[in-house]
Amino acid sequence: MKKLHTLLLMLSLLMSSVALAYEEAPREGPAKVIQSAIIKLNQLTGMATYSPQMMRFLVEREITPLFDFEYIVNEVSAGSVNLNKEEFKYFSSLLKKNIINTLLERLAQGQSKSFNFISARPAMGGDIIIVRLNAKGFFRFGFNLDLSFHQNQANKWQVFDVALNYDSLINYYQRMVRSKVRRYGVYGMLGRI
Repeated sequence: MKKLHTLLLMLSLLMSSVALAYEEAPREGPAKVIQSAIIKLNQLTGMATYSPQMMRFLVEREITPLFDFEYIVNEVSAGSVNLNKEEFKYFSSLLKKNIINTLLERLAQGQSKSFNFISARPAMGGDIIIVRLNAKGFFRFGFNLDLSFHQNQANKWQVFDVALNYDSLINYYQRMVRSKVRRYGVYGMLGRI
């Protein structure tokens, strides 16, 4: 009987330590976040009837939280624009709106019916994971979509860059911002982005 009590005590201690370790571990690793992102994109593009209002609602509710817009804005403005807190907030909201509108437009243009997983590869020592998807639809071979994930400051995996057929979103906006700042200045750029 003593052996049984000792065994049960050891088993309960082992189970409680496993439970504590599970609680302390991050709940969503990159694989789960990537899988969730693909499922959400497929649900979005697999809608039987296309409605711009419904598409916008689903993008804002399901897709927007996948992105780290603060990181994107920092990357886009790095080296080309010095913004104060208020300007940064305004620029961030403009850029977020433009990115979401561009995503909606590309999804509508491509008439994507599904996103097929092609590969996921770590970069920069595993701090970044680049996921390649192929969007099937209107084009014969579809188009490639690369989602670059990183861990934000809250240790949550989020998308910080999207490349459509190798054209990076961050690079596109960096070129646009530099061009508009040279031509119109900071405030002119903020009014025209």
